[in-house]
Amino acid sequence: MTERAHWMNDVTSVRQMRDELRLKASLLRADLKEQLERLEHEFTKLERELQPVGDAVGTSAKELSATTRELLKTVGAGYARIRDAVKAAV
Repeated sequence: MTERAHWMNDVTSVRQMRDELRLKASLLRADLKEQLERLEHEFTKLERELQPVGDAVGTSAKELSATTRELLKTVGAGYARIRDAVKAAV
C-alpha cells in the first residue's frame, strides 16, 4: 500500500468515526429532549397535585400521599438520568 493510500484510509476512517459520533450525538440530544419534555409534564403534574396538599396542611413532607412521593422519586430519577447522560456526553 502506498503512503498516499494509507493516508487516505486514515482520513476515511476518521471521517466515518466523525459521522457516527455526529449521528449518535444527534440521537442522544433528541432522546434527552424527549425525556426532558416527558419529565417536565410529570413535574408540572406533581406541582399541580402538591398545591392543594400544601394549602390544606402546610408544606410538611409527612402529609404527602404515597403516590405523590413515588411520582417525585420517578421524576427526580429521570432528571438524574438526563444529567448523567449529558455529563457522559460532554
